[in-house]
Amino acid sequence: MAPTATERNRPTITQFTDPMCTWCWGSEPIIRRLRTVLGDQIEFRYVMGGLVEDFDEFYDAANDIAEPSDVAPHWEEASRHHGMPVDTQIFETDPAQSTYPASKAFTAARQQDTELAHRYLRRLREVYTTQVRNVNHRENQVAIAESVGLDVDEFTTALDNGTAQAAFEKDLSRTRQAGVRAFPTYHIEGPAGEKQVSGFQSFEELVAALKTVDPTLEQSSTPPMRQFIAEYEPVATREVAEVYELDHGKARQVLESFVDDGSVRREARGNGFFWYANTGGDS
Repeated sequence: MAPTATERNRPTITQFTDPMCTWCWGSEPIIRRLRTVLGDQIEFRYVMGGLVEDFDEFYDAANDIAEPSDVAPHWEEASRHHGMPVDTQIFETDPAQSTYPASKAFTAARQQDTELAHRYLRRLREVYTTQVRNVNHRENQVAIAESVGLDVDEFTTALDNGTAQAAFEKDLSRTRQAGVRAFPTYHIEGPAGEKQVSGFQSFEELVAALKTVDPTLEQSSTPPMRQFIAEYEPVATREVAEVYELDHGKARQVLESFVDDGSVRREARGNGFFWYANTGGDS
């Protein structure tokens, strides 16, 4: 179906990203808040930027990262800032040598369905960062594909026949052409122009950028918290705090009250907690 005039004219926010980038993981609360209060007024897109092709040939001078084990303290420091849980045991048990296979798994998902691919990317981040599972392994990629509702045969075919690789290479080319030097980077385009912002951005900063390309955007009210949890589960404490403009302590207090009344359950992961609606699933 061809896009309507409204769909063609609504602003797009494209995140140049990587499934294993901790600052992209830390941006999930902001993305979920944007989705919650702006909804269908904006369109989200993701472009894989290729953070690490091979750790044997990689060095991040800014963070003194030369091998996977060097990433653990960086994750811990970043988590203290952005508030999303991390579990650094992955760097002791089965660290990824490259971020490329997980990126190609996302492009395989994107060929099927954009929204399911966005859910897939979220789960790639979550599984690697908080569940100590290397999402470069095919069995983990397939399990996540199945959990979000992708056609597994179509997904694996895309990985095996070169189409996911070709799509990933196009993403890498677009990243280079855009001059991206940090993840996440956002390219925002709308009726009034376009804008690119680099690095971790707050909700307020992204809304301001969006309004420069479409001043007509209006925020809606947030849904009841239990509804938000059921729609996006599992949600981290930081995500609830961001969406409902609460400090961490207050968000935790409210969530614990939901556990007490039986409507929500919690799961400890790494240095934080995730929350599920008792009637929902885990995708």
